[in-house]
Amino acid sequence: MRIPHPLIFKIISFSLAFLLFTPAYATSANQDVTVTVTEIIQIETLWNGKETTNPFTFNVYVGSWGEYYWPGGPKGLQIKSLSNVPIDLYVRAEGDLKGPGGTIPIENLKYANYGSGLPKTPFQKDYALVKKHWKVENLTEATIPIDLYLNIPPGTPPGIYSVKIYHIAVKSQ
Repeated sequence: MRIPHPLIFKIISFSLAFLLFTPAYATSANQDVTVTVTEIIQIETLWNGKETTNPFTFNVYVGSWGEYYWPGGPKGLQIKSLSNVPIDLYVRAEGDLKGPGGTIPIENLKYANYGSGLPKTPFQKDYALVKKHWKVENLTEATIPIDLYLNIPPGTPPGIYSVKIYHIAVKSQ
């Protein structure tokens, strides 16, 4: 019997080892993924940077008569849209500010700004459009400031005066 040359034996064993550790074919897999995003119309009311319930009671403590101003923004009132469709935003107040010593007329409570320079406007009992076709495309557009003004009439008795403010969002047409 003839013994193969040692170099040929090493080449054959290396080739066998290479074939054992190398796949003979490649494989792959793919899968289509489908996601359905539903229409969402949602807003949040923020006061001092924290979410409040909607409607919320706005309590104001002031020293005497005259007009008081609360700028909208992170330390005031803001509205945040979580909607994924353009919305129209409306606001209203329930009625006069009521307190233990009487009332402050609803016309004395005013709003402004809404991220679009809306002028100072008295609250009403009916909904008023304050932001039309609000479409959020990035986080900086999601939150807008609301400036508030309150004129305390002379002779208003001391106490806490409250009113509920309502915001509503509807899909823009």
